[in-house]
Amino acid sequence: MTENQVLHRLNRYCHMKGMPLEEKLFYAKLIATMDLESGQYTTEAERRNLEQFSASIDKLRNP
Repeated sequence: MTENQVLHRLNRYCHMKGMPLEEKLFYAKLIATMDLESGQYTTEAERRNLEQFSASIDKLRNP
């Protein structure tokens, strides 16, 4: 997943105009981590997508 794809996804889900990007990244990482740890995915492909999304968020937060 590219940085642009991650940012587009974040903007699609976080509609709060005043929320800074760092805060959006924080909450996206939190949700992805909770979903992975609790097994809130239905297929192996979905788990891999969550892991990839989480890794992409890490790259954006720590360039």
